[in-house]
Amino acid sequence: VALQFLGNLFEYFLVRRNQQKPIDERHRLTVVGATSGDTGSAAIYGLRGKKDVSVFILHPKNKVSPIQEAQMTTVLDANVHNLAVEGSFDDCQDIVKALFADPEINRTKNLGAVNSINWARILAQITYYFHAYFSLQKSAAFQSEQPPKIRFVVPTGNFGDVLAGWFAKRMGLPIERLVVATNANDILDRFWKTGRYEKQPVRGAEAQGGFTNDGVEAHADG
Repeated sequence: VALQFLGNLFEYFLVRRNQQKPIDERHRLTVVGATSGDTGSAAIYGLRGKKDVSVFILHPKNKVSPIQEAQMTTVLDANVHNLAVEGSFDDCQDIVKALFADPEINRTKNLGAVNSINWARILAQITYYFHAYFSLQKSAAFQSEQPPKIRFVVPTGNFGDVLAGWFAKRMGLPIERLVVATNANDILDRFWKTGRYEKQPVRGAEAQGGFTNDGVEAHADG
């Protein structure tokens, strides 16, 4: 939902800015993003076919599930470009960060982001928490006359969605606790516990079909 909102925002402001401009003077946006599987397809479907927007999504080659890869690479809109990178998701992120750090590329290509570094995406995700809260208040299962204090359990990899929850709490939503749920892609969980940001090998049955040197997994069932 957040990326659908973001895509519509991009197009809305570009259409306004480009009104009555000749083709060679139109303002165009180049959206770049890195994905380990989920964000890429969501970004592509949010931006496909948008006027004056080109989207480039980088994913680690052979390190996303076949379903995730198909969701990205079977979209044939002319403004969508998929790039398979030899390496890990972190390598994809490094490329994206290097692009944004280059003043000349930013000036000539008008770069935009779809990852959690985009504030508009966080804004849209904040609404999830308010919607959930008010839906709970209206539900038949809720009996208390007092405003509820609620806990959210948020599946997350890069903590973008749960960051939106933190902002919702700062805005006054009575959130008692935000619980971050993570799987084997737990690099940020380990960082906050140990202060060390590093890859670890995957061992045991979980490593089957994965890439132990990168600490990531790719499952055929998505």
